[in-house]
Amino acid sequence: MSGIEAVRKIVETEGQAKRIVEEAQLRAEEILARASEEAQKVRQTSTSEAEQRKVQMLRITREKAEADARSSDVETDSLLENYKKLFEDRKDVAAKKAVELVLGG
Repeated sequence: MSGIEAVRKIVETEGQAKRIVEEAQLRAEEILARASEEAQKVRQTSTSEAEQRKVQMLRITREKAEADARSSDVETDSLLENYKKLFEDRKDVAAKKAVELVLGG
């Protein structure tokens, strides 16, 4: 092989190497772009699912709090009714004793 042929072979090999590097870089950029798109989709899906879980948890918590409040209202009403009845009973007893003391004494 002559010197000119060797130089031509070197130039040709360098050109091939440059094309290979450029193709590899393009493929790497495509892979990075696809990976970025996939990551964005995963983030969006995760965020959406988390938002749905949050909404569901808030709804369940609100429903439970409302049920607890209703139950507490019923219990409070029952206690108030019992205290009112107890008060009325004691008031009647006290009034009867007062009348007995006034009339008897």
